[in-house]
Amino acid sequence: MSIERISTLLSRKLAGESTASELTELTELLKKFPDQQISAELLEEYWNVFAEHDIDFLEATYHLHLNRMKAGGYDLAANNTDEEPENNYRAYHGKKIRKLLAACIFAAATVMFFFIFFNNDRKTFASGNKETIKSPQSEVSTKNGSRTKIQLPDGTQVWLNGSSKLMYDNEHFSASVREVSLTGEGYFDVVKNAARPFIIHTSKMDIRVLGTVFNVRCYPGEKKTETSLIRGSIEVTLKNRKDKIMLRPSEKLIISDEELTAPAKSVATNKMADKVITKDIIVLRHLTVLPQDSTIVETAWVENRLVFSSETFEEVALKMEKWYGVEIEFANENLKSEPLTATFTKETLAEALHALQVATKFNFKINNNRITISK
Repeated sequence: MSIERISTLLSRKLAGESTASELTELTELLKKFPDQQISAELLEEYWNVFAEHDIDFLEATYHLHLNRMKAGGYDLAANNTDEEPENNYRAYHGKKIRKLLAACIFAAATVMFFFIFFNNDRKTFASGNKETIKSPQSEVSTKNGSRTKIQLPDGTQVWLNGSSKLMYDNEHFSASVREVSLTGEGYFDVVKNAARPFIIHTSKMDIRVLGTVFNVRCYPGEKKTETSLIRGSIEVTLKNRKDKIMLRPSEKLIISDEELTAPAKSVATNKMADKVITKDIIVLRHLTVLPQDSTIVETAWVENRLVFSSETFEEVALKMEKWYGVEIEFANENLKSEPLTATFTKETLAEALHALQVATKFNFKINNNRITISK
């Protein structure tokens, strides 16, 4: 009962609904149950990185956690009988969502704490009278169809798109340089620190910055790796060529894998034969800005908008896979090169595909999470 009470009081605190007596009660309970203190601290630290104005993103996260809890047999909303006001719908649901999501995350943080404590070879260190888990490597990842926002120890904010992973070393981060490794797509708002450069490592390039805002897309298996600069300046080092390229605001660097056929002598037969090689094509372009509302296409996903402008159907399919958490395959290769332009916000996958059919004639079949595109 006491643990449930901690969860309730903490969720009310994060939702901004606690009374003075409830805050005092929460403090006393955490003193009585010190094993819950770390979970509470982790939750509050995580909670503070939420964007307060982004109710749509918060609502999506709430439903994700609620569905997972329901799948495990816990329905936190079942006994909620609050009457819904006729007016101010979004403000009401914003508070309700924050309170219930806090309870969901508190339960998850508690489970995570005990899992780490009993399964990490008991690697702890003493800090006063309590033990704290110390992990040298931090990793944040997202699945297909999900996005998240985090804050690094130096205050830098990072948005991760679907199927992405960010890693950094806790022990050495901010020591002399701030280094992270990225797989997938991330949008960075880096805190300026001239004495400690910020470096992002990807499979194709390393990006060095001091303080700036930019986007990086580097998914494994995709032919293109991109970095798009919004504000400030960045220095890009290409790993296979050691070239250094300086980007200015509103510029985008694209590294594209291109397969070339070249004559080569076979070692086995000592005869000439065609050999397919992969070569990186480097292109510098301006960012794509929509004239009707000045939307930057490359970073629209951070605002929960799926936008593409004159992109091939193949490129659009890759973005839709990350956005909706599905796999898309083409039964007809010719459809891959069809150009498409569209903007989606809250449309379902089926609604988005139907909208694309207006511009390009194709059929689609949805089988669970696999989509087949055909003529």
